[in-house]
Amino acid sequence: MKAAVLGSGLMGSVIGWDLAKSGDVDGVVVADIDEERLSALKRKAPGRKLSVEKLDIKERGKAAAFLKRFDVAASALPHGIVHHSDLAAVDAGAKMVNIAFEDEQMELDAAARKSGALLIPGCGVAPGLGGILLTHALGELGGGDEGHILVGGIPEHPRPPFDYKLVFSIVGLLREYIEDARVVRNGKMVKVRPFSTVEAYDFPAPIGRLEGFATDGLASLVYTMKGMKTLDEITLRYPGHAEKMNVLMESGFFSREKVRVGGVEVSPLEVSWEVLGKMLSEGDPHDITVMRVIAKGKRGRVVYEMVDRYDEKNGVTSMGKTTGYTASIVAQRVGAGAIGGKGVVPPEIAVSGKAVDKLISEHSKRGVKIVRSSGG
Repeated sequence: MKAAVLGSGLMGSVIGWDLAKSGDVDGVVVADIDEERLSALKRKAPGRKLSVEKLDIKERGKAAAFLKRFDVAASALPHGIVHHSDLAAVDAGAKMVNIAFEDEQMELDAAARKSGALLIPGCGVAPGLGGILLTHALGELGGGDEGHILVGGIPEHPRPPFDYKLVFSIVGLLREYIEDARVVRNGKMVKVRPFSTVEAYDFPAPIGRLEGFATDGLASLVYTMKGMKTLDEITLRYPGHAEKMNVLMESGFFSREKVRVGGVEVSPLEVSWEVLGKMLSEGDPHDITVMRVIAKGKRGRVVYEMVDRYDEKNGVTSMGKTTGYTASIVAQRVGAGAIGGKGVVPPEIAVSGKAVDKLISEHSKRGVKIVRSSGG
């Protein structure tokens, strides 16, 4: 199969590498508007199967023509331009896995069906893997009405004051903190402020105690998981992180309302993107991804747990692995015809039954271990 990747950043580069290593992929082209990043990726690329190409995804016609050349594509573009890739995929009648989720993606279903396109949105680690595992676990229980996805990317060696190292875009990070989180409580969908929900969670050594707070990460589960009494996604951080970020937010540093500084109008949020983005990108790259998925039903409960670490050999972050590998594995299954359909198909529907076992197995082959347990 021939595969394309949109975006050559932290996640796109990993997807490209993984696709290039697959015996089922004849060639992969990574496209981006940033030529420097493309050149850096090409220098690190394994073998000769990976090539790069400059592309402005906002040029819809050119983007659609590009996607038509491939059996499958994976999008690893940041929020703000994600919709451009989706529209191009619909125009091209393409099959595309997208690591990002935005609600407007769900509105493209009719247009995608008409053009023959298949869009799988929110198919990274979270959203994506967490929702797949939760849906599968509820199925194992014969149904249930309570689900929790606890997930976080944390530094192996935390550094003050925030004890956090950026493992994806600063825009995406602050978006989690600013936006109200949709959760299900007592059978009703409600919105809560993330930092108003901070609780402690314990994990086996050496992780220990973390804090968690609800974020708007249920993604497509908001649409596919009806009838739940309790449902949420909890973002995990080292204790104290939420309080410090909340001080900045309550002080107005995350406000979109522009202020005048030195004769120039700028929003505090834009300044925070730049300042925090630089600060949180510095330091030791070693990271840990922690995930715990809990499903509860009449027949007890099922828990899936993952603790993954930085890839020392290849210099790849754990967040890049767990996000990128999920997208790559699903994309390969789509390209091979093992996952089909038309329209907008959420990952928890596209990857079900034995396909979930295959996903877990493929992660294990890549060194990412997902452990299942059950009980009352």
